[in-house]
Amino acid sequence: MLLGLTLKNFTIIEDLSVGLSPGLNIITGETGAGKSVIVDAVNIILGDKTSPDNIKSGAQEAHIEALFDISEDDGIKERLESSGFDTSTGELLVKRVIYRGARSRVFINGSLSTLTLLSKITSGLVDIFSQHEHQSLLREENHIKILDNFAETSGEVSRLRELHQSYLGVKKELDDLVQSQKDKFEKEDYLKYQLNEIDGAELQVGEDESLEEEKLRLNNAEKLKSTAEGAYGTLYENERSVLGSLQNLIDDLLNSGKVDASLADIAKSIEKSMLQIQDAAFSLRDYNSELIYDSGRLEIVEDRIHLIGDLKRKYGESVSEIILKRDEIQKELKNIEHFDERVNSLTNESQKIMGELLVLAEKISKIRKQASKKLTATLEKELKEVGIKGGKFHIEFADKEISSNGIDDISFLFSANPGEEPKPLTRVASGGELSRIMLVLKEVIARVEGGSVIIFDEADSGIGGAVAEAVGQKIRKLSESYQVICITHLPQVAKFADSHLSVSKTHDDNKTQVTIKSLEGDERVIEIARMIGGFNITQKTIDAAHEMLKH
Repeated sequence: MLLGLTLKNFTIIEDLSVGLSPGLNIITGETGAGKSVIVDAVNIILGDKTSPDNIKSGAQEAHIEALFDISEDDGIKERLESSGFDTSTGELLVKRVIYRGARSRVFINGSLSTLTLLSKITSGLVDIFSQHEHQSLLREENHIKILDNFAETSGEVSRLRELHQSYLGVKKELDDLVQSQKDKFEKEDYLKYQLNEIDGAELQVGEDESLEEEKLRLNNAEKLKSTAEGAYGTLYENERSVLGSLQNLIDDLLNSGKVDASLADIAKSIEKSMLQIQDAAFSLRDYNSELIYDSGRLEIVEDRIHLIGDLKRKYGESVSEIILKRDEIQKELKNIEHFDERVNSLTNESQKIMGELLVLAEKISKIRKQASKKLTATLEKELKEVGIKGGKFHIEFADKEISSNGIDDISFLFSANPGEEPKPLTRVASGGELSRIMLVLKEVIARVEGGSVIIFDEADSGIGGAVAEAVGQKIRKLSESYQVICITHLPQVAKFADSHLSVSKTHDDNKTQVTIKSLEGDERVIEIARMIGGFNITQKTIDAAHEMLKH
């Protein structure tokens, strides 16, 4: 049950608090007073997206807060508890804050949350029937959704959609494969040529870099040899070599070390360094002896670099990329070589999924047909209570090729008069009749879905007189099982209120002020009189209001 709603700086409302009661809550007021803003706020509380346009002019943020009694709603409590919320109070507090320059915020029981979680938790909590919703009955694609809601097939239909999506994916892959068969052999020859060209090169990862380094060495072999010889001579072989000079220095220090031992320690340090220099000199000697200029080797290296360059232009910017491309080509060749095997595999898979689809679709169709009989009988009974006494309702089934919602084409047929065969709603039902059919459907489905709050937003538009009285009785009866919030312009409906709220709008100092007031006694009589006679409230309209409320 919705206990209360608080709005601050929301659209035209500056600050408004609405307290709601069990049973039938009627909200009335002049057109444009702001009644439907309350429904917009509830939709946002249930997870609708927001916009800075929802903020009242001159304000920087808007606040919407709703308090629900969920003590009897085990489904909502279970979803809250599974998301980590405490439900011991038996209440659900939802708050939305809308900002002009930032993303809106969602709070559940005081904790920051997400829009996705809010929508999940409040699913089924409130059922809203808007002013023009009956128009959806004119679209036949909605008929199957309405029947599925009544038949409670959501789990089966969801699984059917998943299977159908899988089937379409496999079927597309199979169709693409078969379509590509016509150029299979031509493509196979080309792929084999590419694979042989890459495999024939016997590439090694990093080979291109190594070849470039070797080419550079070969092109500079004489310079490198000269440098290595000079360095070796300077370090070791020349008459005044570095090593010879160091040896003389060590001998002098060791002799002087006999006088001062610290000099002998220094000599030993130099001797260690001398060993490293000696190793470096021998390395230069070996490098020089191994360095040979070979014009034949240079030609081989350049040819190899040229070959790899050609492959890079065709298959990738590096040897690693060429090797990856080679693996892709091999995989594609295997797919072509195993074409028939893959076609058979996909064909078997698609047939298997189609078999599951048909079994599930037949099961759903059977459930729908059984539910349609019950829904038809219930609707015809309920339609009598809203003034369509001779009405006949029929749900027509036609077979169709399987799709994401099954194998049934479903149409709602209707006849308002005895003796006439039911025909499509679009051809025979008036606006008032559509409103009443939708009202009854909403009531019937609400019983199945178990929503605790039902909101009618001027859903009784387009009717009047005795029909309005019958609709009012139907809404009143509905409020015995659910909390009902009904925005209406009809006194025949408003008279049934357990709680009557009046919304009014005033303009002061270029500011719009919306207020809501609970009506009792004479105030309620005056409001019903206004609804009967408009602005011109006379004793006759007051008497009529008294009479209407008395009955």
